[in-house]
Amino acid sequence: MRGLIGKPGSGPLHMAGQPSSSSNRTVGGVGTYPGNRNPENPDHLRDIAKLWNVEESSLAVGPEKGIIKQMELMENEQIGFFWNIHTNPLVSLPNLPRVKKAMEKPFVVVQDPFLTETTEVADVVLPPAMWGEKEGTMENADRTINLLRKAVEPPAGVKTDFEILVEFSKRLGLKDKDGNPLVNYSSPEEAFEEWKNISEGRPSDMTGMTYDRLEKENGIRWPSTRENPKGKVRLYEDGWFPTKADYCQSYGKDIVTGRPKTEKEYKTIKAEGRAIFHPTRHLGAAEKPGEDFPLWLNTGRLLWQWHTRTKTARAPELHDKAPKAYVEIHEDDAKTLSIEHGETVKVISPRGSIEIPAKVGTEMKKGEVFVPFHYGEWEENQAANQLTMDIMDAVSHQPILKHSSCRIEKIAVEHQSQ
Repeated sequence: MRGLIGKPGSGPLHMAGQPSSSSNRTVGGVGTYPGNRNPENPDHLRDIAKLWNVEESSLAVGPEKGIIKQMELMENEQIGFFWNIHTNPLVSLPNLPRVKKAMEKPFVVVQDPFLTETTEVADVVLPPAMWGEKEGTMENADRTINLLRKAVEPPAGVKTDFEILVEFSKRLGLKDKDGNPLVNYSSPEEAFEEWKNISEGRPSDMTGMTYDRLEKENGIRWPSTRENPKGKVRLYEDGWFPTKADYCQSYGKDIVTGRPKTEKEYKTIKAEGRAIFHPTRHLGAAEKPGEDFPLWLNTGRLLWQWHTRTKTARAPELHDKAPKAYVEIHEDDAKTLSIEHGETVKVISPRGSIEIPAKVGTEMKKGEVFVPFHYGEWEENQAANQLTMDIMDAVSHQPILKHSSCRIEKIAVEHQSQ
């Protein structure tokens, strides 16, 4: 709107919560097709079928299913096998009582170098090599692709994620339509070469990259094409956006209901290389404080911890700074509830309860409390997501983790008679 896109100082547009999230989206690791292809565009599906040498009819059509929808499918026994790789949903997802119950139904494989809350419900745990023990490429928030070389060998018998997945594809006997192995590479570099072919002509084109160049140049930004292999520092400098109907990644969704739009609907806006503005309106909170749950509950992060503490809880310097969860409450609310600083209290929402110390002060607004979400040890009962809602935003399919209603109760102390 202000004409600043693609100019110095305007910042990157491609941001995500975890460093690997960008590459997951680029290569289709979040349930989409690789290379920012549109799963509802027949030409894009035809392109993928040709690249993979598979029957077009075998490719799924339509948008991906988010994690909350996957939980619903587990509940209804429509997912019988669930493979969880390097994530800890039994801390990070909302309404944990529901999540745990759902994940106890299918056969669950958890692939993680560490034991976590989620490995507690796993039928099989696969301990893969860690980042310094394997080779491959990764994408950063500014689209830079970096090559990481193996620093040390993993423990004897421990495989990398890549090796596990390639071996799994072999054991499944996955074939293309000519009867050849569907996965025909055996090293990360060979896989990258296949990816380059699949990326050609798409926004994330990497055909101009090589392992040798990535190492010598300390990373290259996509698009890096054969014609312009140096890559592109800033997107949209020329004012062109990938919004043509035959090229775009998605036809979009209704901004209120989340219903996927059709190609015909998309074409009516006549984007044709222009950016698309989506006017929105605030719909209000999905759950509000009331008589039984009079306080707003907000959850979030702490400086000292990362996500579900799979690694930061094992770093003494970080763990000691913030060893357990707490509920932060305004001193006026604490006085009304007769709660003292440091006193263990029960925080209750319509979905569950936790018992954690109170942190009394003036940083929170009256009527609002804060609980960091990082903590989830089964025996501690301090997971903020025991309390949060699993209602999703209709467009992004992201759960509304940031607010819900709650109340705080003092925990009665039983005194034994002498």
